Amino acid sequence: MVERKDSNVTPKLRLVGSPVLSRASSRMDTFVSAEAGSNTKIAHTESQESACTGDELPVFERHEESTAIELFYDLFFVANLTTFSNLHEINNVKTLTSYIGFFCILWFTWCLTSLYDIRFVSDSLVARLAKGAHLGVMVGLAVSGPKFDTEEHNPELKVMALILMVSRFVLCLQYLLVLYHVREYKNTKLPLALISGTKFGAAIIYLGISFAFAHSNHAYRAFYVIAVAEMLINIGVSSQWKVVTFKGTHLIERMSLLTLYILGEGVIDILKSVVKISSNQAHWTSANIGALLGGITAIYLFYMLYFDTLNRHHFGSIRQQIWSFLHFPFHVALVLCLSGMAQFVIWQKIMEAYMQFGRNLTNTLRTFANSDGSTNFTNPDDLIRVVNSTIQNIFAIYPPTDNTTTQAEVGETVGALSEQLSLLMSNTSTDANYTGLEDAVAEVGFVVLNSIMDTYGFEAPPPNGTETVSDKTNAELDTASLVFEYFFIATGLTIIIMGILGLVNVRVYTKGSWLRFATHIVFGVALCLLSILATANDGDGAVVLAETAWPLPIVAIVVFVVLAVHHVSWEGKPKANGEKQYHFLPRWKPNSR
Repeated sequence: MVERKDSNVTPKLRLVGSPVLSRASSRMDTFVSAEAGSNTKIAHTESQESACTGDELPVFERHEESTAIELFYDLFFVANLTTFSNLHEINNVKTLTSYIGFFCILWFTWCLTSLYDIRFVSDSLVARLAKGAHLGVMVGLAVSGPKFDTEEHNPELKVMALILMVSRFVLCLQYLLVLYHVREYKNTKLPLALISGTKFGAAIIYLGISFAFAHSNHAYRAFYVIAVAEMLINIGVSSQWKVVTFKGTHLIERMSLLTLYILGEGVIDILKSVVKISSNQAHWTSANIGALLGGITAIYLFYMLYFDTLNRHHFGSIRQQIWSFLHFPFHVALVLCLSGMAQFVIWQKIMEAYMQFGRNLTNTLRTFANSDGSTNFTNPDDLIRVVNSTIQNIFAIYPPTDNTTTQAEVGETVGALSEQLSLLMSNTSTDANYTGLEDAVAEVGFVVLNSIMDTYGFEAPPPNGTETVSDKTNAELDTASLVFEYFFIATGLTIIIMGILGLVNVRVYTKGSWLRFATHIVFGVALCLLSILATANDGDGAVVLAETAWPLPIVAIVVFVVLAVHHVSWEGKPKANGEKQYHFLPRWKPNSR
């Protein structure tokens, strides 16, 4: 907007704003806006450098920090991710893949839009209308996200294809508008035409995909292929032509801000788990506190590990773009890691309650099984009353969400248990009676476990009507095994990719750089290998560890060790004997530009 000096009148909004600075403005090294707190605009010097060779380039307005409209757009990304995470519980492989798939679509949509804003953002009526369209795209993704399912014929996928078509078509028009503003510069037409043509081609393909869903359930795979292709073409073009370079932009800040948003979303998810636990118990056990502190500490350490190793200075155009693209797998792994943390906080409490019930029920049945003629239980009704009392005591602590239905299921299962006990007492030598008794006890355990999970909002996969009681219980325990498996794999990959990011943004490699990178690899692989517990011995090891408060503290300890290695330096002052000494927590020294 053009500001009017010495006036309190609102600045006039232009119809079409140009991201190109005037020739007079381009001669200035820096320009600070008169408005307090506004961004510093830095003019590129490529035009002066290119003028020497006769190939003059336009000078675009640059910002050291994200503009207000960019931050406002980020809010829609965060709201979209929060809404989808709340409605899309990860409880089986199907929901896990759907979660990853939707996040990929959301991330690339945000990234491709931000890549334009980073280089060519301007304030005008047309720019605001275009940004309004991008905000509408985010709203459209939020509407179709909860029903995102790639394994079934889903009309929402067709709607999503049309939404993505609109997003790319708007980007195409925006790049064409930039091309119009720089039409006087001969070396700008080809790169901008390539990028705008890519966006137009992507929009047409998305339109075609919307029709393909009528014939194929696998057309959604094109979503990911097209997005990656767009990203690679954007990186390739910007690496070859200076007019679309990211040098001098706030690309690093944009990616680091998105990382910060995702970490904040992780904190929100954990605190939601805390609210669920607090609303159903009067006090916290040491295991509950350990799981909570482990999760929050791990997030804080992830924050320090990322930002302590962040090189905020330009470290090479190609490296900077590779670094940015690597944030895609990094953010996918980080989102899954944080989601797993929130689920572990809840699952630890669920298993604590279930194991408490299991111990009480086992003690009751053991007393009955080991009794003789002098036992306290003279008939099955005595035992049934104690079993029912044990169940009701648990329900008093953890009230069922649907008490009527749950009590009906309890009455049915307890009745079956009473029948099996009567058969057992009438003929103790019949093996079938023991089998029936075990099934009845398993049914009681399943009803209680299912009720506790519902109380804490932990959804298990819908049971198959042909499954036995044991299969249903195992299916619910398998949910914990799945969380265990993807959590440790995602956490390990997060640490590994953070090591790669730290290696990419360093221009000079030392022994310390390689040691820090090796630390990331070793501990990242170690965490990934922990997921084997979910597959070995039917996942018993994973279930046993998931019942404790240790999964999250283990991650916090590992991240702390990796962070400590980052802050150990070999550049200390030499001792009297000439050997170098180690010192702790040196200041991060960014590479000189």
